[in-house]
Amino acid sequence: MTERRATRLLRGIASLATTLALVVGVPVMLVSLVGWPLPTSLPSLGDLENASRSGISDQVVVNTLAVIAWLVWSQLALSLVVESVAVARGHQAVRVPVLPGLQATAARLVAGILMIGATFQPARAHASPPPMPVVIEETVDYTVAAEESRLVNANGHALELTEHADEPTTTPAVDHPTATVQRHDSYWAIAERTLGDGLRWREIFDLNVGRTLPDGSTIIAGDDTLHTGWVLLLPADATGDHGDAEDPGHEVAADRAASTVVVEPGDNLWVISKRHLEADLDREATDAEVAVHWREVIDANRGRYVQPGNPSLILPGQVIDLAPTGHEPPAPPVDAEPAPDSEIIPDPVEPPSPDDAEEVVPEPPAPSTTVAPPAKSEEPSASPTATDPADEEGSTNALPVAVAVGGLSSIALAVGLKRLIDRRRRRYVDDHDGALPGPTPPDQRERHQAIVAQADEDRIDDLQGTLGRLATVLAAASSPQRPRMVRHADDSLEVLLDQPDTDPPPGWTSSDDGTVWTLTEIPDPDDLYYGPLSPAPLMVTIGQPEDDAQLYLDLEADGLTALTGDQAIAMDLARSILTELTLSPLAETLRVIGVGDVVDEDAKVLEHLTVVDSWEGIVEDVEAWASQSHETLLDQRWPNAFIARGHAPDHDALVPVAVIADRPPPSRLAEVLRTNQPSTVAVVVVGDFEEAVASLRCESDTLNFDMVDLACTPQALDRDELADLTRLVVAADSPEEQLVMEALLDEHETSGQVSDPTPSANEVGGDGPQVERDEPPAFDVLVRLLGDITVEGDRPLKPKATAVVAYIALNRSVTTERLEEACWFGSDGVSHVKRLHDTMTEARGAIGSQHLPANRNGAYAAGPRLRTDVEIFDWHVHRAADLEPAEALVHYRAALDLVSGKPFTYPNAARNSYGWVDFEHHATTWEHRVAGTAQACAAMHIDVAEPTEAIALLGRILEVLPLNSAVVESLMRAHLAQDDRVAADSVYREHAAALVQAKLGDPADSIEQVRLDVRTR
Repeated sequence: MTERRATRLLRGIASLATTLALVVGVPVMLVSLVGWPLPTSLPSLGDLENASRSGISDQVVVNTLAVIAWLVWSQLALSLVVESVAVARGHQAVRVPVLPGLQATAARLVAGILMIGATFQPARAHASPPPMPVVIEETVDYTVAAEESRLVNANGHALELTEHADEPTTTPAVDHPTATVQRHDSYWAIAERTLGDGLRWREIFDLNVGRTLPDGSTIIAGDDTLHTGWVLLLPADATGDHGDAEDPGHEVAADRAASTVVVEPGDNLWVISKRHLEADLDREATDAEVAVHWREVIDANRGRYVQPGNPSLILPGQVIDLAPTGHEPPAPPVDAEPAPDSEIIPDPVEPPSPDDAEEVVPEPPAPSTTVAPPAKSEEPSASPTATDPADEEGSTNALPVAVAVGGLSSIALAVGLKRLIDRRRRRYVDDHDGALPGPTPPDQRERHQAIVAQADEDRIDDLQGTLGRLATVLAAASSPQRPRMVRHADDSLEVLLDQPDTDPPPGWTSSDDGTVWTLTEIPDPDDLYYGPLSPAPLMVTIGQPEDDAQLYLDLEADGLTALTGDQAIAMDLARSILTELTLSPLAETLRVIGVGDVVDEDAKVLEHLTVVDSWEGIVEDVEAWASQSHETLLDQRWPNAFIARGHAPDHDALVPVAVIADRPPPSRLAEVLRTNQPSTVAVVVVGDFEEAVASLRCESDTLNFDMVDLACTPQALDRDELADLTRLVVAADSPEEQLVMEALLDEHETSGQVSDPTPSANEVGGDGPQVERDEPPAFDVLVRLLGDITVEGDRPLKPKATAVVAYIALNRSVTTERLEEACWFGSDGVSHVKRLHDTMTEARGAIGSQHLPANRNGAYAAGPRLRTDVEIFDWHVHRAADLEPAEALVHYRAALDLVSGKPFTYPNAARNSYGWVDFEHHATTWEHRVAGTAQACAAMHIDVAEPTEAIALLGRILEVLPLNSAVVESLMRAHLAQDDRVAADSVYREHAAALVQAKLGDPADSIEQVRLDVRTR
């Protein structure tokens, strides 16, 4: 027996003996020495009087201690059972409510006992591990310099790359299977999955101790930490990813050829394959030769891609296996039979034509990742195996990585921007008597589409609801804790508390030290929630730690925060914080003050923002609000503002104030702020200052926190990007922009270069003449746009195909380039023709080729019997204009019956495919047209003495368009026509409350006038 096995055996025996002593020995001792510690009968009154005179007897003390011992023993026994069950199932143990340290002790005892079983495992199957294998890394045309070893990929993930020697290691690699660490993996789980026995986890651990992984981490003894994406070596008998060892005759050559390479920025599989092949050929390779090897490299790495099945997406720091090229230098002489006289060279393969390439090879990575496209246009450009996220049912529609750079890597900022643009457009319509703002200018469409793609409103709503429920529960429990930081991903949410608490509320679990709570029970989205939605209004995105996670910092928790380190990085982070706060979907109302050069004057277009040159003019204001909010918290006995909003979310003193400054506050103000903590005032300063409660150290690629051992890639928003965002916001409702767009449209229509994006009801389709129809447009397939966007055909379509068909049907004819721009966000000049072909094939299979003819002259057209509900809507409205009221009402109501929901609504998960809805301004345009038609129809009903029908019609439309002022005004007038002042006033109150909730201010003047009429009648 080896020394290691002897040590394990002794530890196991000691653990077993201790466990038996505690589980069996303690109760035996208690029974024999104390017996039953509790009274067997109720004491009489005389016994109680005697006890009060004589004092507590020794027997009572002994029995009390025995009861305590029994309670501790029962908790330890419970912990042992829980830990044993967890080991048997291979899962992490559930935390049980026992005394501190008992469950940890039980875990150590169970682990020690397992050492006995591990010691007596049969040695024949897995003797001592072989020498540490050295993975050969092929020397390529570049080396990774030490100072460039830390990279940040386009996802915002910080990656560590190890420095590679200029010459490859030539030690042959042992053919070990491997396993890639998945999320929440453990050595036990991997052993159970690959070896069929979780007890063999130690073999995997020992085999990998000392290995330095591509991210720069080294596996060390005593640390069983695992990170997603690590590739671990497994024992030879494990079920894993084996190398090709079927041909022993080529074992040495295979060892030499089976090299790896670490991905660098700008790499893609074509570039890597070409570089590898040319190194072996010692000459420039043809495209046909590269294509063959390229496919081999793709096949060799299946199962290792960031997105399964998508070889187009590789990230810096990722390790790629290089398949043998067949042209490696000859292996050194070996004591075996001589090598063959000649080598059979595969016949050259003709370079694939563009059409062939579209059907057999993967798509080159889009520039939205760190990967650069192949330099030659004839290189293969599409992938039959990689799937567009939007094409998958139930997909979360993973965003192009191009979105996750700069300020728009913040989901909260993107959601806030999208909502602000929508609000400004709606206000423009209300303020300009129904005039519509222009669509997004062409030079800003890509940025607008990036905002729409990154604006994951479902995730923000989930975060709001979770924080609101947490505030309510903690307030009810009189808890003093509040979140300091939040890590939120698609499938997880973790809260770092400002003070530890190991007793989380239901639906949450706590870390051992109580500093982190993890959400385990996701609330049902169908459960209505009426609690506070903004308990943490000053929570902002500060970085992206990994995966698709967002890291939030609640500025209220510490109150005074310093951004230290690199001045430029700190300034960009401060600018991002300020911008996100002004737009924050996590706040109902707040004040944001920018001091100094942290933001330019033109940023005043953002809501809630005040820009000042210095602290001088705001000192008294900030001091007063800090002291007033602090006194309110003390008076109400609320421990902090987060808990306070759980009690009274609408309390006036809880309105937050955030000050973002490029210089420290005056000492007197800083002292007042510290003295009045907690309050609803938060100050963030670029640079260090003595009074800071917390500090964030900003480096070029890392953000470090003094309050917690955590680092991430910092959030950043530079001046130019903020200027671009403000221009986009201004263009959303600028009358001047509208005039420019109308002039351009007139110019193009005169030259016949474009068609009306919303064709009239009289248009037959195609290029034919317009004729007056006596019937609405006939259709076999109807695209519904006046509600959820759907295509009513023989078979349902996936989101991407639905978006493409809807866009073609709406425009009747559209160029390939315009269709790609509209439905494939993030192309950035990279063609998606193959993806478009696949999508069109799917659509034709579902609705028929007669409705989607082949592309002619670079454009796609809609067939004559592929129609939209907006065309039918227009036909009815136009017909009603020439008829008497009784007949006109029939057509108006037929048009309004087509409206099933808010016009041009699309699923949040497929927002990448529907950017055209926003930047072409369809939703607001058609809301205005539907509202106008409803007004006209209701007015006719009132004219013919049918106010009840008008009220029913307008009530249904108001459910679809709850914020539309024109519909609200018409409904109030319809109630007045029935002399129902109570109902009219109720409509007004509901509308005013809805406007406040949507941050749209007060009701329109025309509605206020109608309300005056209600009160004076």
